[in-house]
Amino acid sequence: MTDTQRRPPGYPPHSRPVPADPAVDAMVAALPKVSLHCHLIGTVAPATVVELAAKHGVPLDRGAHDLYDHGSYEDLGEFLRVLDVVGSVIRDVDDFHRVTYESLVAGGADHNVLYREIQLSPPGHPEVPYPRILEGVVAGLRDARTDSGIDARLVVGINRERSGADAVELVEQVIEHRIDEVVGIGLDYAEVNGPPGRFVEAYRLAGRAGLGRTAHSESGPPAHVLTLLDELGCSRVDHGYHVVDDPEITARCVAERIPFTCTPVSSDIGRYSGSGDGTHARIRQMVDAGLLVTIDSDDPPMFGTDPTHDYRVLAHALGYRRDQLAAFTANAVEACWLDATSKADLLRRVEAVVAATPDAPPQSLLPPPPAPDRPDLLEDSSR
Repeated sequence: MTDTQRRPPGYPPHSRPVPADPAVDAMVAALPKVSLHCHLIGTVAPATVVELAAKHGVPLDRGAHDLYDHGSYEDLGEFLRVLDVVGSVIRDVDDFHRVTYESLVAGGADHNVLYREIQLSPPGHPEVPYPRILEGVVAGLRDARTDSGIDARLVVGINRERSGADAVELVEQVIEHRIDEVVGIGLDYAEVNGPPGRFVEAYRLAGRAGLGRTAHSESGPPAHVLTLLDELGCSRVDHGYHVVDDPEITARCVAERIPFTCTPVSSDIGRYSGSGDGTHARIRQMVDAGLLVTIDSDDPPMFGTDPTHDYRVLAHALGYRRDQLAAFTANAVEACWLDATSKADLLRRVEAVVAATPDAPPQSLLPPPPAPDRPDLLEDSSR
């Protein structure tokens, strides 16, 4: 299947294109993937946004062809404005069913994603009660599993730009409406506006309820990683690229096998995982240091990527081939919040697919495409 065929209708072109290499392209398409860092609100196809806006009478100032033109995001505020628009058009149970189903099938199973822990953001739908969100999302999750074989769970995200009390209230709702599909909580939006220490109470409440805990740390200092581990009780970190700036914290995370869920394309656009030039320098440093790294696609259509393309850009930029790319998937199995039996079953499936996937030969790496001449639009974001 060609790259164009793998892109769902109406999706923007890849934002970090790499030279065609049939052997590499076939390898990354066939490799199994396990997804731990993908936001539901950021996976909605632009055509779906337009259709839901029309359904609910929400005016849009852009069409499907340029709704997700990341080159036009002037700053973090513009990016978050687009997120808010997407959240505003997802309103009823059918809407949540649709976007969940589409994101898991077209945005997951079609790229050989076997399992995903969807990052769900109830604060992004302020007019919709949490139980209604849950009803639609779980129905979409179950139908996607029936139709495509992909399995999924939910991680409920706290908006760090809101208060600690709001976070506690959301966790209380998660506990009150507890279902098996919800396996943990997360923390996202602008790190500069919501340092992790603000949310200790909410995270301790989640921990007492047996929920998994993760949080974004993208633009903050390495010390924020310690706060996540020691005060919030996180068992994994979303992004976390700056950890390599502190050798002692890095060594601890290596020893404790703390997972870091990295997103190459979106973080390159935001200039976290390198200088924005496609080198993915920090991801290379993290891997070379022995950190437990997983690879994911964050908000795929918003950044012109997909699960296959994020693997492809690392294969091109860092020379990674089958065994290293497959190791990212095995790391994600280790880091996920399935029970031990389900993890073992998932790992066996991953290993079987990897064994049947031909490796691509090593090659001389070509220089990456030039970075766009623009400010660091996400420099304060933790998306």
